[in-house]
Amino acid sequence: MRAQRVAHVTVFTIGLAAADTGLLALLDDRERQRVTRCAREADRGRTLLGAALLRAVAGAWLGVPAPTLTVDRTCSTCGGWHGRPTLPGTDLDVSVSHSGKVVTVAAVRAGGRVGVDVERVHDRSMADVTAWTIAEARFKAGGGPNLTVHELPPPAPGHVLTLATNRRSAIPQVLDGTALLAQSLTGR
Repeated sequence: MRAQRVAHVTVFTIGLAAADTGLLALLDDRERQRVTRCAREADRGRTLLGAALLRAVAGAWLGVPAPTLTVDRTCSTCGGWHGRPTLPGTDLDVSVSHSGKVVTVAAVRAGGRVGVDVERVHDRSMADVTAWTIAEARFKAGGGPNLTVHELPPPAPGHVLTLATNRRSAIPQVLDGTALLAQSLTGR
């Protein structure tokens, strides 16, 4: 019997307090425009932090500076620039989610698919929020029956975090993305 290889699926989390205009230096023009189109300050912060953390994670995993990456958000339905983020020419699959005071990015390599969803409980029942995060994570991972769903430890009080992946043997790792984001800004 062959030993089963464990797939590395990692979810990086970061608090909204880390959002800073200095992170705009990591983004391309389309991402910066996407941030500025957000009407509310909190939405701008979450969008900025999600785009910057995605680049920080991808840059670290691929060994390239975060600002040099090409991130494509072309919607597969309408062609608009608001779809699931992809990194053309790489074997890295990513998913981004943000809600309340938390931003998350999930990543897997080599043909893996991931979907992550974080939601603030707010005025809904925990059961409703959990069902929602499961559905969203599965959707973001491409749907289908061959997905494994992991309910992960809450990244902050009052939040639910769920990951879906096609890597059945995956043991997800949840890490704080603060240091990784800081390293991307300094170029180390």
